Amino acid sequence: MKTNLAGLTLVLTAFGCAAAPARPSSPAAASPAASAPSLYDRLGGKGAITAVVDEFLSRVARDVRINARFANTDMPHLRTMLIEQICQATGGPCRYLGKDMRSTHAGMKITAGDFDALVGDLKDALDKFRVPAAEEHDLLGALGGMKPDIVQVPGAPVAGGAAAGSADPVLGRALAFRDAAGLLEQADSARLQANRSLADELFTSAEILTGPGPVADLSPLFRQGAPPRVTAPLTMTPLDTPPQPATVGSSEQDEPDPKPKRGSLTGVVLTSGGGTAASLAVVTLEPTSGKFRHRTPKERIIEQRDRQFAPRVLTVPVGSTVSFPNFDGIFHNVFSRSETKPFDLGIYKNGQTRALVFEKEGIVRIGCNLHANMSAVVVVVSAPHYVITDAQGRFAFRSLDPGHYLMRVWSEASEAPHSEEIEIKPAQNSATIAMSANRPVGPLADKFGAPRGTAHR
Repeated sequence: MKTNLAGLTLVLTAFGCAAAPARPSSPAAASPAASAPSLYDRLGGKGAITAVVDEFLSRVARDVRINARFANTDMPHLRTMLIEQICQATGGPCRYLGKDMRSTHAGMKITAGDFDALVGDLKDALDKFRVPAAEEHDLLGALGGMKPDIVQVPGAPVAGGAAAGSADPVLGRALAFRDAAGLLEQADSARLQANRSLADELFTSAEILTGPGPVADLSPLFRQGAPPRVTAPLTMTPLDTPPQPATVGSSEQDEPDPKPKRGSLTGVVLTSGGGTAASLAVVTLEPTSGKFRHRTPKERIIEQRDRQFAPRVLTVPVGSTVSFPNFDGIFHNVFSRSETKPFDLGIYKNGQTRALVFEKEGIVRIGCNLHANMSAVVVVVSAPHYVITDAQGRFAFRSLDPGHYLMRVWSEASEAPHSEEIEIKPAQNSATIAMSANRPVGPLADKFGAPRGTAHR
């Protein structure tokens, strides 16, 4: 019997899984959390996933709201596909290939009621097996933001730009507001239960449907305590943009000297004290005289790809602009609570981006509010010389004027920068910097400052 793809992909989406073809991990995407337990392991492996899927499908079969959607479905095949996709999406040893949500659901006329019924059945299945709140949140957290790509609002455009049947803008608007009302009710319930991140995600999903105006007065209820929200318009980024490297930012590469200066410096940054292994650091040099030419601000990118940030460490001069494009088939919410540059870019999808100007020197630690494993660091510098260490902590400046410099070191693994004066002689110089790896191991707190579980891939 042929599988009902509407039912299949709708169910798959209920798990918040990326439906894009899997890509092999690249060295550039490696992170310090690589050794942490995956969500697959935290859920209990394939046996536990299979049990949840069986319970979920059993509930769907009994649910009179949606079981007609599956009347022509090959349920054993559907069961196998669900298990394989969830296994892969949570970091297990499985492989599933599929399409993005919007393309898959175009023209299927999936309703908000269909979507909400499946979410309810999934939630009940997870609750039956007492899936911990952190793991349940990871599975369901991105769901609200996916709804606009799955539910076909009458009158809304479908793939290819054609209208869906006889477009009725009034009915389309009415249904959008009806869906938004349901999301607002769920958001308020999460808010009253002090689940602030989930409440914000659901509120943002409603805001996407209504536009910001009709719900603007409610925004403080859901966003108070989060970093400042960036409301600049989203722009589009070509999906075939090449991946970014693991690190970006060297003054000698950005603006090389036409003629090398007489001094040079090589060295190593050593961290100790139980911090993250293979942490990276940024080393800067600034003449103690205070007389130097400031570097030109740059335009750089930190992408979201394969549920990782790249570059993982970026160094930019003060005044530089950084864009944050999403190349995943799922939503992300980039944010930082760092004093240097607190911000919240909001939830946005595949192909969209927002940009920020970094006006102040310091370190900015960046996370995704939907995916605890994602982290990156931006070091904003005013010094004329800067470089990123390699995985062994080594660094090199090959063109320096002799003289006295203030050297600063900003490390992924350390809370505060290291500072010391150093003399550069008209020859090759060396330095060894010892730092305490005193930052807690694990993911950043969420954008409201609440701690999150063990990082996972």
